[in-house]
Amino acid sequence: MPSNWHPLPESPDNYFFHRFFDSQPDLNYRNPEVLLAMCRVLLFWVAQGVDGFRADAIPYLWKEEGTICENLPGTHAIVKFFRAVLDTVRPGTILLAEACQPPAEVVTYFGDSDECQAAYHFPVMPRIYLALATQSAKPIFDTLSTNFTPAIPDACGWFSFLRCHDELTLEMVTPEERKTIHAAYCLQPEWDFRQGEGIASRLVDLFQSDVAAVQLAFSISFTLLGTPVIFYGDEFAKPNDNQFQADQEALTGYKDARYKVRGAVDWTTVDRQLADATSLPARTHDAVRTMLAVRRAHPALTAGNFQPLTTLDDRILAYVRGTEQQQVLVVQNLSNDAVSLTVPAAIANAGWKRIFGAQDLAKGVLALPPKGFSWFAS
Repeated sequence: MPSNWHPLPESPDNYFFHRFFDSQPDLNYRNPEVLLAMCRVLLFWVAQGVDGFRADAIPYLWKEEGTICENLPGTHAIVKFFRAVLDTVRPGTILLAEACQPPAEVVTYFGDSDECQAAYHFPVMPRIYLALATQSAKPIFDTLSTNFTPAIPDACGWFSFLRCHDELTLEMVTPEERKTIHAAYCLQPEWDFRQGEGIASRLVDLFQSDVAAVQLAFSISFTLLGTPVIFYGDEFAKPNDNQFQADQEALTGYKDARYKVRGAVDWTTVDRQLADATSLPARTHDAVRTMLAVRRAHPALTAGNFQPLTTLDDRILAYVRGTEQQQVLVVQNLSNDAVSLTVPAAIANAGWKRIFGAQDLAKGVLALPPKGFSWFAS
């Protein structure tokens, strides 16, 4: 009979609990020695200069029989304890919640600004791909609306991302959306993860080495609400590593499509590619570096509020990020066709100056090529 209790190999009459794989035994935080040992682990890494900790699968930290061990009160008590320890030893050390759940549930891990300071926004990631696949801004606007993403404490923030070391998860979309994304991006049968619930592939392979699509995805990630996270290698278009996957599966005895997105960087090859300004890695790297520099130079993109422009062409993902001192207008063409857009006068007359992209706003009209985008500041 299937069970999350697994016999110890060396002592079959004794069992350990695993919420996930049987190769991942869970810790018993009811045991004070375990709790103190984990505190020592945190403090060791703080002493090494680590600035933050990613709390993997945070909803499942505390265990209670008869439950699915998800979002239990005991978890919040432990997180508050860890936060208090870190605040005492080194204030400002980040706790990042990794919880693949709807934002309304994830926000509980901010507590009263006394738990995690940041959390991944999982639902927005697949909907970026859905928006590009359907050439419609609606999936992103719907996900970031207050009906779906509630307000959070001022001292906390979302982390957004395009890819990570795991699969492109499709848990946070509807069945129909899942089919659409899977059909558009699962280009090889071996990329499938958990029978349609995810896609294991790197960013550049998902977009079939289309540099315009890759740069557009980064533009969206770098300008939406939250702090953008870059998965190592994506900044220079690192491809899938099928050899690493084969090696790891042989070593561990586990079949896992996610291994292909991991593995070491061949820096000799990367250096050679970056030296060729026309190569896909160099073009991607240059665009990412420039976008990040512009983002750092414009506080509205890091701390500004988010005003979606939903009345424009549905193929256009546009919004204003603003503070009291500055506004940034971001206009992105999600479609495979050129789009000429008339910007409403109330917005067009704000004295915009282009800060990234190739197209200017001329007399309220912006002409964008397929997958083109421009950023403006006022």
